[in-house]
Amino acid sequence: MKFRLKVYEKNGQAFEDFFVRVMQAHNPNFIPIKPQGRYGDRKNDGFDRTTGVYYQVYAPEDITARESETIEKLNTDFQGLYNYWHSQVCPIKEFYFVVNDKYKGVYPSLFPELEKIKKSYEVNADSFLAKNLEDIFLELSDEAIIDVLDGFEPLPENISAPDYSVLREVVNYLNDLPYHFSAEEIPEHPDFARKIIFNKLSSGIARRLDNGRIHTNDIYHYFRNNSEFPKEDLRLIFNSLYQEAVDKIPENEDKGDEVFLYILKKATPRQTKPIVEAVLILMAYYFEFCDIYEAPPGDAEPLTLF
Repeated sequence: MKFRLKVYEKNGQAFEDFFVRVMQAHNPNFIPIKPQGRYGDRKNDGFDRTTGVYYQVYAPEDITARESETIEKLNTDFQGLYNYWHSQVCPIKEFYFVVNDKYKGVYPSLFPELEKIKKSYEVNADSFLAKNLEDIFLELSDEAIIDVLDGFEPLPENISAPDYSVLREVVNYLNDLPYHFSAEEIPEHPDFARKIIFNKLSSGIARRLDNGRIHTNDIYHYFRNNSEFPKEDLRLIFNSLYQEAVDKIPENEDKGDEVFLYILKKATPRQTKPIVEAVLILMAYYFEFCDIYEAPPGDAEPLTLF
């Protein structure tokens, strides 16, 4: 959360400095480029000459209002970068357009432009968003994390109860989404239905899971714009609640339903309708990918999250 706060509050040069700080902690070969008089940085905010990987940073206050400016900056900066650095310093093998999207995502129109760069210059070009920087940050050593965050009090190591802050964040995200009614029916999913039958879930529980599955695209969107941490943290939460329920509830013909209700209750300390509906979406998502309940025998390996 401290990392995300820094991402949200930093724009322009402040975000570039923060990006450089994380990258230097991550890669000792990363070289930041300081502007030099009228030449500036020649469109290079940092690179690794051992691998030919270059970065150019763009961090406006509100990326969602600057589509044409973002596209123009991508093309102008890459052309300037290529003209100077490719031939005179180190050939460009990979180019990353670093955008502080503040976990909102970027315009789809950015990606055809990156594809044009790939084909025209035979360079691997891609976007690099806040979620990518967070993934790198979370791989740092404890000492480096503390340094990047300008010091903080780490949590005691003996905490065993799961931290539900990420769950609350995702539930709030789902609750804030506008409702879009669609007449399109959700396609049948034979494996999903087979898993319901195998785990002996009642028709009432099955309907709840099906209703949640209708809205799992909303959670896909959230995961696409965020680092791997929330997805993995939620997986661990729901899996641990499932294992806890299986261990605590004695064997009986309704155990499948009782396990479901146990997880739902534990994950919704305030059982209001919007919160329950949001948690049901998450339960449907992790049910589908076999993080809660058992896969029927004969299935292939459990589905990956994407």
